[in-house]
Amino acid sequence: MATTTAGSTGTQKQQIERLGESAHSAVERATQTAGELAERFGEKSEELLAMKDDYIESTREYVRENPFAAIGIALAAGYLFAKITSWR
Repeated sequence: MATTTAGSTGTQKQQIERLGESAHSAVERATQTAGELAERFGEKSEELLAMKDDYIESTREYVRENPFAAIGIALAAGYLFAKITSWR
């Protein structure tokens, strides 16, 4: 009976070791994937920030070139925003 228990304990240890190795490899893959995603998001965020700066600069140029049109657009947008938010 003692040998049966010792044999099953050895089998359990092997199973636990295999499960541990599987978990370790899964964690390594997840860490690698997370690192790759973080790198991609970092690159995309830099691109988006550059786009934002370009849009702001082009808007400033438009306002400098067309000040009255910019005021008209701002008034129209404010009027529409007021109408939308005051609907009951």
